[in-house]
Amino acid sequence: MPDRIRQLLDHIVDQVVIRDEQKDIDLNAPPTESGEALESDKRAAARREADRAGSLADAFRHGLLAAHRARLAGQAEIALDDRQPDEDRMADALIRFLVSFDLARSRSEATEPLHYVYHVAVDWDALGGVARGAGIDLDLALRQLAG
Repeated sequence: MPDRIRQLLDHIVDQVVIRDEQKDIDLNAPPTESGEALESDKRAAARREADRAGSLADAFRHGLLAAHRARLAGQAEIALDDRQPDEDRMADALIRFLVSFDLARSRSEATEPLHYVYHVAVDWDALGGVARGAGIDLDLALRQLAG
């Protein structure tokens, strides 16, 4: 069975993250920059974002599954402590790929100097819409992942 959550992440990266990065490159390019240089910058941004998604794919999957389980338990958000390496990576992944693009929201709570608990609430309707756009039944994918 294909990993539908990874497919969803790849879709978010391709359709949202990379497009946003490329738009930013266009908007912030100096008028003297050549078209070739702009295209090179855009390709580099696409590679960088794809690589980052690859390195955070497991954390994204685990974070989304944790949020799904919390939702089933009647909780609107999950708490991720940056002092715990696995939770820190989940927070990084969810904030980077969901919160940054209004597919979730987050708030932070200081635990000690320079450490935080991140409270992440997935916007299931918005994320479900993105998933449908990728041909993915998000609820089914999460139920299968939860086993």
